[in-house]
Amino acid sequence: MQSGYTELNTYRYERKFVAMQSSRMKTEAVIKQNSAFFVSAFQARTVNNIYFDTPGLDCYFDNLFGNGQRWKARIRWYGDVFGIASSPILEFKLKKGFVGTKKSFRLPSFEIDKSEFNAQILKTIFENADLPVDVKEKLTGLQPVLLNTYLRSYFVTLNNRYRITVDTHLEFYNLRPTWNHFQFKFSEQLKTVVELKYDQEWDNEAEKITNQFPFRLDKNSKFVAGMSHFRNEVPE
Repeated sequence: MQSGYTELNTYRYERKFVAMQSSRMKTEAVIKQNSAFFVSAFQARTVNNIYFDTPGLDCYFDNLFGNGQRWKARIRWYGDVFGIASSPILEFKLKKGFVGTKKSFRLPSFEIDKSEFNAQILKTIFENADLPVDVKEKLTGLQPVLLNTYLRSYFVTLNNRYRITVDTHLEFYNLRPTWNHFQFKFSEQLKTVVELKYDQEWDNEAEKITNQFPFRLDKNSKFVAGMSHFRNEVPE
């Protein structure tokens, strides 16, 4: 997998917080002052995702209403959002209650052309990828619904038990199966998303960290936020 990418074999907690109208610099300063001693783990970079859903938007509604067992499917890559998506990764994020994991699969690099991008291009990518048969079968029932991009920085405690990501410059593009021109963009420039991630065995100590956050605990699904903005058939 790509450098700095985290593969998961177990379930972990992912606690999300929102810092409205707080700059990246200010937010990161708060994190570095935490008594858990967070340090930079990886260079900041742009994260891009293409999300998929069923025609009936099953993934969206399961995530909106917080169903106990839910999932999301996406392609993730780093760097420029348009042009060549280098070393992309197909992810299935699985959630059971408050903990989650993900299954990751390598995909061949592909191009996102602003003038011509559709579901058939993605279908060809999946057909040419070295994916398990059951994964390919699952993908046949999904279609692209959303593209988002943001700047992410990474922090970790000295004992490597806790990780934090900080996301800013959130941007969203609506995706349809047949035709996409990417002319209309939804941005959340005043929002900073902080996510604390750790294995289940360290949950009893996590409160010491979060009690020092001046941020608001929030589900804050980027997938849900983008879908709610673009789709008239989707409730706010």
